[in-house]
Amino acid sequence: MEELEPRASRSDLLKVPDIFSHSPYPHDGRNITIQDFGNAIFESTNWDANFGIFPATAAFKNLGVTKINLADLNSIPGGEHPASVTRKDASSGDSNTIDTARITQLLSDSKTNFLTIDSVAKTRNRLDKSSNPPLTASQLGVAQGEAALMLLLMRDTYVSLPTNEKNATTLRAPKDRTRVWLLEEKFPTAQGWKPAEVVVQPADLGPVNNAIVDSQAAQRASS
Repeated sequence: MEELEPRASRSDLLKVPDIFSHSPYPHDGRNITIQDFGNAIFESTNWDANFGIFPATAAFKNLGVTKINLADLNSIPGGEHPASVTRKDASSGDSNTIDTARITQLLSDSKTNFLTIDSVAKTRNRLDKSSNPPLTASQLGVAQGEAALMLLLMRDTYVSLPTNEKNATTLRAPKDRTRVWLLEEKFPTAQGWKPAEVVVQPADLGPVNNAIVDSQAAQRASS
C-alpha cells in the first residue's frame, strides 16, 4: 500500500485554530511548536500526529522559526500550493485569502449532497488545467493529496479505511460539513462531523489518492 506523506500547505489540518480548542495544547494560538501541532491533530481528530508534524516541519523551516503563532501561517511565502481547491495561485497576487467562488465550484461539481471521488477528480482536472504556470509533477501530487485528505477527513463513515480500501471509490463527504470546513476553517460538528473511531494513518491516504488519480485519467480520456 502506497504511503503518502502529508505535505506543507495552508489547506492541510494546520489551518484550523479549532484543533487547539479540542486539545490540552496552546489555546491562544501563540508559541506553538511542531510537536504541539502533531499532538493537537491527534487529540482533535484521532489522526496520527504526523499529519501535523510533517507539514508543520516544512512551514517552520520556511519561516526559519522553532515556534509559531497561528496568524503567522498566512505570512509563509508560497505557503499555499498551486491549484488549491480553496485559494488562487500565487500568480494572481493573493494566495492567502479564501476564494469563495473556487469553493462554490468544488461543491457544484457534484450534483448530489456529497462530494465523491469522481466529483473531486472533476474539480482537480479543471484546476490543474487552469493553473498558471502549469503544475509540475510534484505540485500535482500535492494538489491530489490535498483532495484525498479533504475527502478522508470529511467522510461520513468512521470505519478505518484500510479494511475498506478496495471501496475507496465509494468514499463520500457531505457538502454541508465540507463547506464549513473550507469556508469557516473549523470542525463541522454541528453538521455531524466527529473524530475517526480508529486512528487514521498517513498510509490511509494512498487508496483515496489513487482513486482520485484514476478518475481524473478516466474523465480526461472520455472528454
